Amino acid sequence: MLFRGKSLAKTWFDANVGLLLFATGQLFSSSMNLFTRILETTSDPPFHAMQIVFTRMSITTIACTLYMWMKGVPDAPLGPKEVRPLLVARGLTGFFGLFGMYYSLTYLSLSDATVISFLSPTVAGFACSIFLKEKFGLVDKVAGFISLFGVILIAQPTPSLTTAGDGKVTTGLRLGAVGVALLGVLGAAGAFTTIRCIGTRAHPLISVNYFAIICAIVSTCALTFSSSLHFVLPRTAWQWTLLCSIGICGFCYQFLLTAGLQREKAGRAGNMLYLQMFFAFLFEKLVWNETPDWIEIAGSGIILGAAVWVAVSKRKTEPGYDKISTGAAEDDIESQAQRPTETYELSDMTTNPITPIPPPVTVTSNPRP
Repeated sequence: MLFRGKSLAKTWFDANVGLLLFATGQLFSSSMNLFTRILETTSDPPFHAMQIVFTRMSITTIACTLYMWMKGVPDAPLGPKEVRPLLVARGLTGFFGLFGMYYSLTYLSLSDATVISFLSPTVAGFACSIFLKEKFGLVDKVAGFISLFGVILIAQPTPSLTTAGDGKVTTGLRLGAVGVALLGVLGAAGAFTTIRCIGTRAHPLISVNYFAIICAIVSTCALTFSSSLHFVLPRTAWQWTLLCSIGICGFCYQFLLTAGLQREKAGRAGNMLYLQMFFAFLFEKLVWNETPDWIEIAGSGIILGAAVWVAVSKRKTEPGYDKISTGAAEDDIESQAQRPTETYELSDMTTNPITPIPPPVTVTSNPRP
């Protein structure tokens, strides 16, 4: 009987290992955002989002460049000449996607900043319908308008939030953060669109490297030449730990997403992305003892519900949709781009170079529309 129980457990684990890896990846993603918000709101002086971007993407650049050099990635590091302008555009748009998320964490709650990122697939779908003539149906359009109402609710003042030094988050600061978060949504959508334009003409890791290098360069210039920004050196072991943890969590997140997508249909695994909201609410309660008010919950529910509606509708109406991810964040774009298939696939959104894991023999190529 005991042997039978172990056998059933092993069978269940083997059938769902991809989902488990993907779900664990969401924990690391939410942890990364948690550590970012702690550094930005509790440190004195506070760490600016630009410094977080610089630290994380500098590590990514070094790791990605070394990997491509050791593995002899074709056309590395610059990529084929004909797609270099697109690779630069991918890096620039990706920077705004990442910065928008990190900056918004300064003045928005973890859950609010996270749920706004779920607008990205709708905006990306609209952009692809214009530039790439891809289908953007009625459900997508209606869901997009509904989501905007959710953003309006989230933008309402929340007196309980504070910044570093117990400074209250004013209505102006909160509205500004929502605006920057929406800029991040546009950036992430732009990154998705340019990646689809690049197609199979460049190795996904070259795209990751462009993204990382451009993020590091732009953030360095901002920290160097802006009179209102400066590089803050960590003063305590706790700050060093948080800063390093952001890079480690980013690496683990990308690794687990890549490994999970190799073992599971991306559409099914993509449902695990919504665990980010659960972890965001959980961390808010455990770390700040904050409970969202009904307006925030309503706004988050509207955006999340619209995203789920689009995903479910496409799964029912579009053949092969289970082979496509419904990723929302900048990192998720790159995780899909790194899926090992017969050709280089497209997708953070999320951003980190990961050594591809040979897929099981049962995994086949995943064609994208």
